[in-house]
Amino acid sequence: MRGHLALTCAADVDGRSYLSRQSFNAPFHLSKPYWDGSVLTVKMVNPTAGLLAGDSLRCCLKVETGARLQVTTPSATRVFTMAEASAQVDQHLQVARGARLAFLPSMLLPHRGSRYRQKTRIDVEDGGELFYVDTIAPGRVAHGESFAFAQIDFETELFFDGRLNARERFRLRPDDASLQPLRALHPQAFWASCYLVTDRLTDEHPALDRIRELHRADVWVGLSRLSLAGWSLKIVAPESWPMSQTLAGLRQILADALPVFVLPNNR
Repeated sequence: MRGHLALTCAADVDGRSYLSRQSFNAPFHLSKPYWDGSVLTVKMVNPTAGLLAGDSLRCCLKVETGARLQVTTPSATRVFTMAEASAQVDQHLQVARGARLAFLPSMLLPHRGSRYRQKTRIDVEDGGELFYVDTIAPGRVAHGESFAFAQIDFETELFFDGRLNARERFRLRPDDASLQPLRALHPQAFWASCYLVTDRLTDEHPALDRIRELHRADVWVGLSRLSLAGWSLKIVAPESWPMSQTLAGLRQILADALPVFVLPNNR
């Protein structure tokens, strides 16, 4: 499949966020957007079984000044077994000054022998806010598949006001040393990478201490300041449930500290 999704979220004269532009085709599908009085929530749905060899998807999201958008997915993205070709997802997220975007997809679930490449560019203007999450499962653990995929390739670039703020690139393969750091922590490690950009939190804000307190013996949480603006957060958990609990705790902390931006899990 050659799928695309393009959304622009704007604010009307009353400050209500709405989709001023939307275009998509299979395998992308959108649920009906929901405005709760503070944030517009959109669920991206893949009505097919998942990603297959040769699939190429492009997702472009733009949030204009004054608009507040949360994008989620209702279930994990499955990447199926592939003989040779890979599945590729390209993402471009744009957040204007005075706009807020929370991009919170469910975890990526690679099946045995799958190949997946994801390339993401994020542009945040000064005064814009971003909360971005990527989560990767080691595989179908209940089926005895842990790190049995062929290759996962991730590339993420975060620009702040036109300047490079963070760059992350990694390639995971079970037949080389790339998985050793994860396996050293947990045999079936779940991994998450988050980026938070906001000017409403200072380095001394108690919310950052609450985030650091999510770290414990079995779940590793690391928080680092980015060079220009915001923070990078990494999480490694031994199973799906501790990862979900930690991400839910993170969302609650940010919902408390940044109202009308990050919503807790039940919203």
